[in-house]
Amino acid sequence: MLSSEKLKQNALTSIRLGMEDFQRAVNPVKADGDPERALSAARNLFAGILLLFKYGLALRVKNPEDVDALLFNPPKQIVPHPDGAGGVSWRPVGRFAKQTIDVAGIKLRFEAFGIIVDWDAMQQLQDERNNLEHLHPTKSVGAIAGFVADMFPIVQNFVVDELEEGPADFLGPSWKVMLEHRAFFEASLKQCVEAWCANPVPDGVKKYIDAVRCDECGSQLIVPREDEDDQYSCVACGEVGSLIPQILDQLEREEGGFDPRDGEDPPLADCPSCDKPLFVRSEGACRWCEHEMEHWECEICSQALTLEDQHNEGLCSYCEYKMGKDD
Repeated sequence: MLSSEKLKQNALTSIRLGMEDFQRAVNPVKADGDPERALSAARNLFAGILLLFKYGLALRVKNPEDVDALLFNPPKQIVPHPDGAGGVSWRPVGRFAKQTIDVAGIKLRFEAFGIIVDWDAMQQLQDERNNLEHLHPTKSVGAIAGFVADMFPIVQNFVVDELEEGPADFLGPSWKVMLEHRAFFEASLKQCVEAWCANPVPDGVKKYIDAVRCDECGSQLIVPREDEDDQYSCVACGEVGSLIPQILDQLEREEGGFDPRDGEDPPLADCPSCDKPLFVRSEGACRWCEHEMEHWECEICSQALTLEDQHNEGLCSYCEYKMGKDD
């Protein structure tokens, strides 16, 4: 049988182990550094948050048996039972499952008890945890820094607002590490944002910069390079990389992707002006240098023209061929 005290200790242990893994992961230059601890940190920290939520639920009931009923998945079948007075009550058939509730189950119970959590932020955190699962260990080192910074307000708000505890007393040394990292991360991120605002990145790609991550360590703490307008430098690891591949990926998704088996032209092409692969066919313009198609339809047959037709001086390839043949 679960108890609130056991849930509390398990939550604190998971968070403590997660922060220890985090410290080991982000300090690879030290003798005890281990970049592969980043994934372990994300797993422990996310598990710790869920245990913290379950602890919060357990505090809402007085009967120990109700704790199990709240936290374990109920039987799938619920049937009516007559009460002998013309009424019925609905009861589950069988035993509760051995697995405790997941995020969706916690959310439903929180709604019933009026417990408030920023579920959009939790979804983002869960997505970040899942993304870390697929990263190479060296790329997860920078990404875990954002994960810890993003979990900070979730943990802080829940401990203060729902558990009515002081974070420093409740979380112990883990809170100090979180607090220091959050302050450092936010200051660094602010500097990065200011650097990009001051950099003449083309308006057509500015909105994609926030999603660009360091190719080497996965950090979002990147700044523009002064000597190369399409490159970045990573504050976390010093890596220098190109913005273009990741912007290209975002644009391709935005344009609906591309399957060469469909026989259609890809949605993006190399720009004839700047040579970057960011010319959007549907817009007839390059997102980087803003070069636009001059001719949109054939002057003879009115057929829509493509980027590849532009050298025909306003004619489609067929009409250009016929004009050449007549000459």
